[in-house]
Amino acid sequence: MKRIHVLVMVIGMFVYDGCSDMGDEPRIDVRVSPPPVVSFRTQILPVFQRYGCESCHGGSGGLFLQTVAAILQGGDHGAAVVPGNPDSSLILKKLSSLPPFGDRMPQGGPYLPDSTITTIRNWIAQGARDN
Repeated sequence: MKRIHVLVMVIGMFVYDGCSDMGDEPRIDVRVSPPPVVSFRTQILPVFQRYGCESCHGGSGGLFLQTVAAILQGGDHGAAVVPGNPDSSLILKKLSSLPPFGDRMPQGGPYLPDSTITTIRNWIAQGARDN
């Protein structure tokens, strides 16, 4: 009987000690910082210019990419960008390897690097601001 009593005491001390510091451990902050604000003038427009996109679409499909207003107006297939909704934005669909119609853009390549497409995606997600 004495052994059982000692065993119960030892188990009780272990459980009590094992629980005594619960909640005292430092918590790791798992929040993810939003991406930095993307600028149309310094980050997006230069991409369109470098790949010839802003002049290429001047006569094709009614789409102009020189200004945010023109991008939001869109062309024959509707708005190129849905501010705040990159997945519904036609411009990202056309930059993908499987566009919903026609060829992948820029037509014939070279295609934009994934990091550049991510920057465009972030700009759209941030509201496609004229900044």
